[in-house]
Amino acid sequence: MNYCRQLGILCLLVLVFCSEFCSAAESPSAVIYIQGSESTITNGSNGMMITVKDVVPYFHITDGVESKLVPVESLTDISYPLNAVVTLFNAENKRKSIIQVSNLSLSDENKVLTLNVNPLEFYDGEMLKSLVNGQTPLSDDNIGECNRADIYLEAVWEAPSNALNCIPCFCCDFGGSGECGDICSCCTPT
Repeated sequence: MNYCRQLGILCLLVLVFCSEFCSAAESPSAVIYIQGSESTITNGSNGMMITVKDVVPYFHITDGVESKLVPVESLTDISYPLNAVVTLFNAENKRKSIIQVSNLSLSDENKVLTLNVNPLEFYDGEMLKSLVNGQTPLSDDNIGECNRADIYLEAVWEAPSNALNCIPCFCCDFGGSGECGDICSCCTPT
């Protein structure tokens, strides 16, 4: 009987030890906030498009722990598609919609942002969960112009293959050239 008890305790310790080291690594993610003024929603040959003029030259990125301002031209380095919440303001009201961004482009010296989007009915992620309350799906009825646009992009990256040995983060060099580094890199070995 004593042997069975010792074997049970040993199995329990092995289980606890394995659960500490065998947990799956989460994919790193962040929320990117972009702001602009006049915006237009149109239907094109590639689907629905949102064009935002006078985009603020820096976007805000946060992973919930760290926050940074990053030059807007770095948006072209992100992999797509990704989920987003867009809030469009006009004189009558404010409309918030969940979308999937399939591609984006910058023009006019990075002052005009064009998003190719697909409307979404619901959002099942975590990063944008607090922003989806009161949303109305984007539809052909929403085509037209707005006074201002706020865009929240959910950027999710694959966990690096050596995820247990490094911490993925966003690295930027603002003191030197102002160039941004790889958005999913191993910056600090653990």
